[in-house]
Amino acid sequence: MVLVTTFAFLPWEKGILSKMVTAFARCNSLYYKQCAIIFESSSSLPASSPSHDGQAKPKFYAVHPHGAFCLGWSILFTHIKMTTVRFCFSPALYYSPFFHMWCRLTGKPGKADKASMVKYMKRGEDVALPPGGFEEATLTNVHQDRVYIRKRLGFIKLALQHGYDVVPVYCFGENKTYWNMQGAWKLRLWMNSWGVPSIMIWGAWFLPLLPKRSEIGLYVVCGDALELPKIEDPTKEQVREWHDKYIAALVNLFERHKSSVYGEELGKVQKLQIW
Repeated sequence: MVLVTTFAFLPWEKGILSKMVTAFARCNSLYYKQCAIIFESSSSLPASSPSHDGQAKPKFYAVHPHGAFCLGWSILFTHIKMTTVRFCFSPALYYSPFFHMWCRLTGKPGKADKASMVKYMKRGEDVALPPGGFEEATLTNVHQDRVYIRKRLGFIKLALQHGYDVVPVYCFGENKTYWNMQGAWKLRLWMNSWGVPSIMIWGAWFLPLLPKRSEIGLYVVCGDALELPKIEDPTKEQVREWHDKYIAALVNLFERHKSSVYGEELGKVQKLQIW
């Protein structure tokens, strides 16, 4: 354990071992019946992407839904076009030695606390975060697409303060990887507010911790970037205005791709629930 902790947190450069582990991690997409990552346009790509020639504003990737275990997030984390993006995890996960070592080998992990986010954004790094958090995981339903976003304004305020464009990301199929008990929302969301997960899940029939292999698999879509102005001290009204625009962009992203994922008939009635 001491050796793992030392290796996980000491400074070191990535080499052949990291490349081998990353190649192995990318194979997790083969578990699903189908898996795809779509970038709608060049504005969906990180600012550090060669296609931007250093002219683009830094990007804030807001990834939905959280799901039970952020499986779409993990596939995006190891994608070759996202290697320069700082993926921000909860501090509890970030400081877990085995988890930290794995993430350093396969991607670019960071902490999701405010102080760390500000530090990354002052440096102009592309960052990624699942803003729905534990609450979005709690709401997971195999029959409904849900996001927990109405009360999550903090990431928009940070993006305004540091002049970031925000890229809405939606993972179709994330909600179908685990069955999750429904109901008792007030109690469970209250538990989440204290940092306590409240999911009760079941995955594959033969091993419940493994995800189900649904027909639609995982379909991760990175939408067009929402271009935000830089406002060092935004008012509550300005934050709310751009938060509303973000929600509209996320809903539009869902609407553009739902028929491709669910088929024409189900796509006509499937809606993204905003909590």
